[in-house]
Amino acid sequence: MSTQTFLPTATVRAKPARRAKLRGVVDRGSTIELRDSNGIRIAAPELTHLLQLALDGLASGSDVVLLTSDSELSPNETGKMLGLSRQYVDRLIDLGELPARKLPGSSHRRVRVADIVAFQEQRTDRRARIADAVNTLTDAGAEY
Repeated sequence: MSTQTFLPTATVRAKPARRAKLRGVVDRGSTIELRDSNGIRIAAPELTHLLQLALDGLASGSDVVLLTSDSELSPNETGKMLGLSRQYVDRLIDLGELPARKLPGSSHRRVRVADIVAFQEQRTDRRARIADAVNTLTDAGAEY
């Protein structure tokens, strides 16, 4: 099975004149429908959600980047994706908190998109638990 990856250097960008039309499609809650070779409708809620996110980004004037989970990014690209510095990403890799591999015969490293997404989900979950704990303590009358 072949995959196609759009790396950050190959982005999709909406022209300003198209943004209002795209915004209208997103705001109306449109759905995506697929048909098989016999013309039978197939529900595609995952595809609808993906395209709604992409359209929302395009309508807002953002670049939209599509990466497969097995794509690999440099520590610099990983930092941009996570909103972190390359140096901090290097530290996370060195500490084993973010898996990476070295390129053969090189000191350059690559991080799988799946690992970046998992790291971000863990980070978001950790932050939510900390916020819940702080809120619980505050509701109980604890001062900080």
